[in-house]
Formats: sequence, C-alpha cells, structure tokens
Amino acid sequence: MSNLGSAWLLGACGMGVGPLAIYLKGEGWEVSGWDDATGSPMELQLANAEVPLLRDPWAAGRSPAVVGRSSAVKPGHMALELANSHEVRVLRRGELLAERVANRRFVAVCGSHGKTTTCGLLVAALASAEADFGYVLGGLFRDPNFPPARATSTSPWVIAEVDESDGTIGAFSPDVTVAVNLDWDHPDYYRDEAALEGVFRALFERTRSAVIIPSGNERLERLTAGLKVPVIRVGADGDYAYRLIQGGHSTSVMAMSGRFPSQQLNLPVAGTFNRSNAALALAVTHFITGSLAAEPLARWRGIRRRQDVLFERTGLRVLADYAHHPTEIAALLQWIRETQTGRLIVVFQPHRHTRTRQYAAEFRTALAVADHAFVLPVYAAGESAMEGGRSDSVVAGSAHRLVEHRQDLPALLAPLIGDGDTVVAFVGAGDIERDAEAYAKILRREGEGVISLDLPDLVAGRLSTDCMLRANEPLARRTTLGLGGAARWYAEPATVDDVVGLLRAAAELDLRYFIVGRGSNLLVPDEGYDGLVVHLAPEHWGAITDLGEGRLRVGGGTRLKELCGFAAREGWKGFEFLEGIPGTVGGSLRMNAGAMGGWIFDVIESIEWLTPYGRVRAARRDCFDALYRDCPQLHGAVVLSAVLRSAGRDEPAAIRARMDDMAARRRASQPREASAGCVFKNPAGDKAGRLIDLSGLKGRSVGPVSVSPVHANFLVNGGDAHAADFIALMREVRAEVKARQGVELQPEIIALGREWKDLL
Repeated sequence: MSNLGSAWLLGACGMGVGPLAIYLKGEGWEVSGWDDATGSPMELQLANAEVPLLRDPWAAGRSPAVVGRSSAVKPGHMALELANSHEVRVLRRGELLAERVANRRFVAVCGSHGKTTTCGLLVAALASAEADFGYVLGGLFRDPNFPPARATSTSPWVIAEVDESDGTIGAFSPDVTVAVNLDWDHPDYYRDEAALEGVFRALFERTRSAVIIPSGNERLERLTAGLKVPVIRVGADGDYAYRLIQGGHSTSVMAMSGRFPSQQLNLPVAGTFNRSNAALALAVTHFITGSLAAEPLARWRGIRRRQDVLFERTGLRVLADYAHHPTEIAALLQWIRETQTGRLIVVFQPHRHTRTRQYAAEFRTALAVADHAFVLPVYAAGESAMEGGRSDSVVAGSAHRLVEHRQDLPALLAPLIGDGDTVVAFVGAGDIERDAEAYAKILRREGEGVISLDLPDLVAGRLSTDCMLRANEPLARRTTLGLGGAARWYAEPATVDDVVGLLRAAAELDLRYFIVGRGSNLLVPDEGYDGLVVHLAPEHWGAITDLGEGRLRVGGGTRLKELCGFAAREGWKGFEFLEGIPGTVGGSLRMNAGAMGGWIFDVIESIEWLTPYGRVRAARRDCFDALYRDCPQLHGAVVLSAVLRSAGRDEPAAIRARMDDMAARRRASQPREASAGCVFKNPAGDKAGRLIDLSGLKGRSVGPVSVSPVHANFLVNGGDAHAADFIALMREVRAEVKARQGVELQPEIIALGREWKDLL
C-alpha cells in the first residue's frame, strides 16, 4: 500500500487506540504511538505490526500529519501540548476512525455491552465464510492468529466498534449498524438518558442500508421506529430466527430459521447473552455475503478478558471478565449460574467514580447473585474521587466485603475454597486482571505441590552451564558509588536463552528484576533489592564486530571504554566522547548517556533487545526517543547488541589524541572519588551544578558523603558510607537550592527498587 502520511497515536497501549494504530499501519500510514502506561498486552501487537512507541516523534525525525488520541488523554497532557506546538491536527480515536471509514461500506457495532465480543464473532464468521474485509476490534482475540485489526485494499467492507462514551459516535455514517443493546451509562458525558438515546437515534438515521437489532429490546424498538432503512431483528421471533435446542458448558446447539438457511448449528458459545451475540454476528454475515459457512464460528476462540478461564481443576474454576456496568455484571453472573454449578465468589473492581456513584445500588443488587462478593477500590481511569463514588457505597448495607489492600485477596479467598464446585470470578474493566492472574499463579503452584518455589526451582536445568546465579549478592561492589545492600538474586547469563529463562521465571514468581551494567547512575538502598539483578558480563556480551563502512556491531555488555579503544585502533572516529563514561552499551542506551556535547544515540544505527515478555526485537534508530537521560522504549528491556556508525576514517593517533584531551578535561572538572555521576537533572536553561554551587553547598556533608568541591552536582562517597547518608544529603541539597534559588531539582540517578517521591 502507498504511504498515506504519518500519524501519532496517543494511548496506543489501550484496547481502543492500539487496534486503530495497527489498522492505519495496514492502510499504508507511517504510524507511531505513545502511552504513559506500559505493560499492556497490546504492546506486543504493536511491535509485531512495527508500530514504535515514541514520546516525541519529531525528535526521531518524523513529522506526523495527524495525532489521534484516546479520550482518556486530557487537554493539558504533555503529548497534546507537544502536538499543539507543532500545529498538528488532533482527533479523538472515534473521529480518526470515522474519517478512515467514511468512504467504505462500514459496519458499525454499537451498544452498551458485548460489542467487542459481537464484533469479534462477526470477524470470525466472515473469516470462516472466506470474505474479504477489514476490521478494527476493541480488544484482543485469544487466537494469536487474529490480530486486533486488519486493513484491506481489495474490499470496501470494514467492521469496527463504535464507542458512545465520548460522543464520537456522532462522527459515523455507517452502511450497516448493529446495535447489541442500550442501557443508561456514561453519566460523566451525557446529562441524562434522553441525551444518550438521542445520539443512537441519530446514528440509526444516518445508516444507509440496514439497522440490525436483537428482537424484543423495547428501547431499541422505540429508537428505530420510523426509520427509512430496513430494521432487521434477530431472535426467537425475528427476521433472522434461532431457537436453542441444547445448551452445554461451553457450546450450544441452535436451530436456525427465517432469513437464516434452515439448519442446526453447533456453536462454541454458551449462555443466553453469548448466544444472542453470536446470532447477531451470523445475521450480519449472512446479510453481507448471502451465505454462511458450514461451521460459521469454527475459528472462534474468544476475546481476552471476556469470560477468560485462567485456572481450572476439579471443583474449582477461576474466571476474569471485563464487565463493568450493572447489566453486564448481571449477564455475566447469569451465564455462570446457567453453565456452572456450586458456589460463586466474585471479586469486583468498580470502574470510574462517576459510574460508581450512579450505579452503587445496582452494583450491590447484581453482586447479590454471588455467594460471596469482595469489592476492591475504584479504578479511577483519570477521574477524581467524589462523594458517593467510592467502593464503600457499593458494599453499604450489604454482606459484600470491601477489600482495601489487594494483597489480602488470596488469604480472604482461601477459606472459601472448600469441598464442592466453586467458581471465582474477577470482574472489572480496570487493572483487576493482574489480581486474577496472580491468584491463578498461586493456585498453579499449589497444584504442583510446591508452596515455596523460588528462582532456582524454576530455572533448574534450563540455564546454560556458563550462566551464574547467586543469592544475596552484595551490590556495593557492582556500582560506581560503592554502597548499598544485597540483591536477593544476582545473575550473569551467558546466552539469550538464559536471559529469557530468568525473566520468565521472575514473572512467574512476581519477582522484580533490574538490568545493571557498570552500575553508574545507580543508588542501591541499604536494605538492598528484593528481586533479581541481571548483569551482562563482558566475557559473554562484550563482542565488537567491524561490519565495514564504519559500522560496528557491539554487544550490550561492552564497556564504553573498550568500544572507544577498538574504534581508535581501527581508525574509526566519532566515538571519542564516550571514552570517559563509566558504563556499558546497554546501560548507556537505557539512559541515553552523553558527555562532551555528544550523546550515544547520535551514533546509533539500530538496536537489538529483549522485551520484558521474552521476545527478541530489533529496530532502527528512529524507532526510539532519545530524551534527556532517558530512552522510554528500553524500560525493562535487555539490550543484546547495537549497531553504531562512525563519523568516518582518521589516523588512530589523532583519535587517541582527542580522547586524551577529553579525558584531561574530565579529570579537571569531575571528582575522582567514588560517585554515581551527576545526581540531579539540569533544569531547563540552567545547570544543576551551578545552582548547587551558587547556594554555597560545595563541601556540605552527611557522614562520609559530601558535595564535591570539584563539581557540585557530584555527591562523593568518602568511604564506608550508607545509602541513608547519600539520601539525607540529597534532601539537604534540594531544600537549600529550592529555598535559595527557587528551583526544585529532580534526581537523575536511579534508586534501585524505590521511587524518589517516597525517598525525598
């Protein structure tokens, strides 16, 4: 496909914007994205589609023609300010999607509940019918062979969900509209039910070919009355009719009639709500193609976070579901009661304070179907807390239990999992999925008969003989500052498989990990690090290969000093500024290290790295933000290697002379005692060292730690210092500079395993 321009998508790791980014990429756009919150499964989908995450695409050489944003990205956000400074057109997700499908035969799937599932079922049915079409889902398929979006240049048909929550539903004029249902919701946007109904009526009036609804829905019947286009009903007595013959644990046998070809179908869905969604999807498929495949949902494997079975053994099943409206929760719990037997335990996380305030009583009633219900604090989704909008309003006057601390859940659930069948359902649209997955991990370990698994147990027999793994490793000697406690686990992997095995084991144990190079720019707390520290030792990761034409492939564990020495010997210039930085290639890329007016990203051509999910990725330089002392795309990553490009040829003696000159200037301007380098970031238009010096703080000390008289932004360890001394002096320096200069300095160094806001 031809290039249609450049787009930058904000909130790209979310389930709304991420698929749209992938769709635009398939259309031929140059697409990048950004999200303040990472760790979403959508990140892998974006990486597979080669959509880089960039905080500042202009800095990477791109010039987006349009910026698409999630409605959760509010005015005043730094990314929107950046877009406005470049005078770029900014559209919400729905508005940008509407523009892209305006000249297509667009099928809009809308409604309050079940539209992602219905849209996914429609995609599966059309795929089974071997139809050619594009689509944009609002979630992720369980089947890894189905991406969340697909563009097509050979068919006019595109299927996508249309979201009413932010009013962008008004931008669409579909060819076919499928309304799954409609309930009063989104009081944060619509003043009353009539306003919500009005946007749906307007959408139906703009629909060109047909509106398809479930039969028997009074509200939708009223809103579709008198339309100029046909209104097609799907249900027991609808135009497309179906009747349940037999319902099982996960399947349904249905007799199809009316406009459907007369036949019996064995469908991989169970429960009243799922059967209705499936019938709607099959009706749309038949309306578009004129036929159905013999097994129309043979490729259906479900949608992530919709009735996901995370754990199952005899007598116990653990589910996770995205339901967050009272009607959705009621439908989900009805489905569980229809298809499961025994005790039902629900863990519910309310979504948004406005919704919680609006529906506290309805949530309470819906949860009453459960034998036990636990309610977590509200997932705010960017909203401020409000009276009546907290979780205590959901449990008020009921037997439901408020859980203030999520880590208490396993202990609260344990005594309720007794004899007989039990279903534990984790329900909500926020981040409750992590609680569900953590609980499922605990159950899996118990099922293996091992309660106290630790890292060596999980990696036993999986690491190479050259991989080193030690417990309680002192970290002071692993840093340039030379202080701090020990790591619970310390590893020096020898192969990529070693790294993958260690990271996967850490994830299984919910064990934090940190990748350390030379340990510069790092403060280790006195209590150490209750996690895994991984170091890429130079003997395994320090290879340097001359690729010719001034290009060097360098291992992630290569010390910068070694890189500069190699380049000087071979006559390749341009790396001299790196010689005095006490770090490795991997660490310097993570921090975008620089000195003497140069930055490591100035000489980078491409990077190969291992994602936190254990996948090896490689990308060009322009897929990374090179920010001040930061590269966001490498957070949590393990840099395996990088290709660096020199500035050309020069005599080795001349290169060495420049290195020596830089080293002399460094010795004259920086202390020789143990330090972590510059402690504070330079504020805009100024130098942190100048402000500290101007405040008269050179020589100030706490115990053996002092402000260097050579460079005030260095706090040096005079010997036998503790991290507490270092932090105490940082506090004093910040307070004095704030009081005397009116500037609050921000830390540049990393506090291992801690947040500076908690330390300072």
